[in-house]
Amino acid sequence: MPLPGRAADDAPGQPDSLTDHDPFESTRMPFGDHLEELRACLIRSLLGIGGGTIVSFLFAKYILTLIFKPLIVVLHAHGERAELLAMSPAAPFFLYLKVGFLSGLILSAPWVFHQLWSFVATGLYRREQRFVKRMIPASTGLFAAGVAFMYVLVLPIVLNFFVVFNQGFDLPGLTPGGIQRLLLGLPDQNPAPITDPAADLRIPIVNDPPGDPANGDIWYDQRARTLDVQTPTGTMSMPLRPADRHQAISTQYGIQEYVSFVLTLMLGFGIAFQLPIVVVFLATTGLVSPDRMAGARRYIVFGIVVAAAVLTPPDVISQILLAIPMYALFEGGLFFARRMTAPTRSAAQA
Repeated sequence: MPLPGRAADDAPGQPDSLTDHDPFESTRMPFGDHLEELRACLIRSLLGIGGGTIVSFLFAKYILTLIFKPLIVVLHAHGERAELLAMSPAAPFFLYLKVGFLSGLILSAPWVFHQLWSFVATGLYRREQRFVKRMIPASTGLFAAGVAFMYVLVLPIVLNFFVVFNQGFDLPGLTPGGIQRLLLGLPDQNPAPITDPAADLRIPIVNDPPGDPANGDIWYDQRARTLDVQTPTGTMSMPLRPADRHQAISTQYGIQEYVSFVLTLMLGFGIAFQLPIVVVFLATTGLVSPDRMAGARRYIVFGIVVAAAVLTPPDVISQILLAIPMYALFEGGLFFARRMTAPTRSAAQA
């Protein structure tokens, strides 16, 4: 007799042998065959990772550019120096190798998951094997959706918050007082006024750069808060700040710290978006019913908050932006789990 919650449809009409009574017996493999299958899966996985890594190295610089772009855009929009810092001469090169290898792992992840589940499926019932085969593409798509959600929506919000927060540390006027001037050895008299005719120079204030500026043209871009000048080699730009305000913190990031921050968010959101798969798996295998999961919402919400704190860097903004979609994904997974288990529940009630 098949076990409760297992696939009764796996059993043939009339058993011909003892093994036909248990679907697991038809999939049982000797220990040596399991080791051989594991070896084959590992070799195929390593070959897939190697191929994905080679392809990723060809596009590693483009991938780094995509990672850098959200920060550069936010820094430029707030008048900060739109660039990252290399803390050592070899930092960009090692970062290139790191991103190329990690991108290769991500690119080959569907193939590795397929090999992993192919090995695990040898110990599952046929119904569970069919579930796994259906869930592999869904899992890959949800991981990609989580990364895209983080890159398009979450990352700009988080970066904008931190840049604006850093700009809030303004210092008062830096004009030294009498005692300070004495201690610093500064002259006490005021400088003579400027009488140079160039003092009458008027610089145009624009919201967008001129379409076709001539060499030597100067303008102030009030949207980007930069002073720009057109040269034969292109437009040169310098960020400006209010004269009566002096920032105590200049927002500049090292490339290794910033890329690690982004990759941590990518991995966290990609893993978190697997929540519907977990919910559907628990329901379809009979481990936890949809009604029981729905009744435990308060505990699940608490678990989601804890998971968001673990999967993201230690800042409240990214944790909140992960916890909200995780709860929505839980509800979505619960909806599909109820639909998939509805025929089973109807048969049990009959």
